[in-house]
Amino acid sequence: MGVPPSGRTLVIDGINIFRIEDGRIVERWGRLDELGLLRQLGVVPG
Repeated sequence: MGVPPSGRTLVIDGINIFRIEDGRIVERWGRLDELGLLRQLGVVPG
């Protein structure tokens, strides 16, 4: 995808929010820190 491999380990922070009804997950929302990922890859300055 235009970024050369570095062999480094990356950390991606994120959050998941679950809505539970009657003991079952009925909805899930999630977000990842995509800007943080791009900074670690060196795609955007950070």
